[in-house]
Amino acid sequence: MFNNEQQMISVCKEDPSMIFKIINKGYFEVVEKMAEENDLDVNLVDGVGNDIVTRLLKARQYDLVVQLMKKKNWNVNHKNQDGNTFGHVLAHDNSICAVKVVEQLNKKKNYSPNIRNNKGETILNRALSCNYLCTAIKFMEDKRFTSIDLPTFKSLCKAIIHSREYGKYTKINTLEIVVENMEKKELDSNVADLVEELSDNMDTIKRDIMNNDSRLLDSLINSY
Repeated sequence: MFNNEQQMISVCKEDPSMIFKIINKGYFEVVEKMAEENDLDVNLVDGVGNDIVTRLLKARQYDLVVQLMKKKNWNVNHKNQDGNTFGHVLAHDNSICAVKVVEQLNKKKNYSPNIRNNKGETILNRALSCNYLCTAIKFMEDKRFTSIDLPTFKSLCKAIIHSREYGKYTKINTLEIVVENMEKKELDSNVADLVEELSDNMDTIKRDIMNNDSRLLDSLINSY
């Protein structure tokens, strides 16, 4: 279909939508070159509403994704046909590289992390649906992210403590980080009350976890 890199670039300049075929074919060096030469519209969308940055994320081209995320004109809050933003798509990726992308996302001043998709899901809901705790906890670091209802917070705490992938120390450290992050947010009163209960009882909860006992934590969570 294409003879060389320059021909691909010329074709995309004539028909910008061809960039998605370039991505499908895996010619990512062409995308990178067009980005460097400012010949790429990062807000261009495919047939289902995914922009170029999101398509590259799906293709796991993380370095290129981070590069394009820094474009000032990129609409970070754009929704596809399912109502998913870039953040919602990122929530279904639990790789180490994805965590770095979340860090870059949290730096975007115009990012709105509380957006819900057509199913009413937040980025945290999406991450927890796959039990992707690393990504979920990274999302929590953004002070702007406050759309955390009681069921979601309870699910997050239970996922941490009952995780088969985390050891005792990781469970304790992760729970502490989450509670500390939650204390910095403006929350609904019932969520804030539970966070306060967990914070007040953290020393006992930590000792219990070291003894493979989560009854106090479970009791506190279930009391709300």
